[in-house]
Amino acid sequence: MKRVLVVESQPLMRAAIVRLLETAWPKASIVEAGDLAGVDAACRAGHVGLVILEPALPDATGLGALVAIQRRLPDAPVVVYTARRDDQVISSSNALGAAGYVHKSAQIDELLSVLQAAAAGARSFPSLNGAVTADQEIAAMRKRLSSLTATQMKVLMSVADGRLNKQVAADLHVSEAAIKAHLTGIFRKLGVHNRTQAMLALQPVLGGHAMAA
Repeated sequence: MKRVLVVESQPLMRAAIVRLLETAWPKASIVEAGDLAGVDAACRAGHVGLVILEPALPDATGLGALVAIQRRLPDAPVVVYTARRDDQVISSSNALGAAGYVHKSAQIDELLSVLQAAAAGARSFPSLNGAVTADQEIAAMRKRLSSLTATQMKVLMSVADGRLNKQVAADLHVSEAAIKAHLTGIFRKLGVHNRTQAMLALQPVLGGHAMAA
């Protein structure tokens, strides 16, 4: 089994998942993170071959955590493991390229089965209850997002969290003028003209939680 990264903001839940994986896969190397900063630290510490992700992180919005982790670990399959259960989350996770989806109410065997399949290169998603027609739109936006640089992605996710230009500039230790320049480039790549349009375009990708600031 490869090195597995558990990304979960709740310490007790994270510890439980780590213990479960250590018991099920004693030869695997299990590492953990409670936010995207922790993911960065795990990436610096060594190769990650599989990720189990609860997208509700303190420094990410909606499924923005999935997009952000894919940027950091493009070759690692990511299984979304969440308490949210609706067609849009499942469909969006699938369209964004996740390796699988498991609800937190699932049996342990189901979780391990999906993770094992993901590690082997397979994808696992439950059937949808209703008609979801946003897949093509989400896939198209994912393609446009893939053209963003790492810095542009950080700026975009910060804007999605409702942060002002000066706040983003302080976070990234750059000038407001630099943030405005990044936003201009982001808008061009996404095919929009302003922050509001960018957030509206991101809503299907981020599960409807993008904020128009």
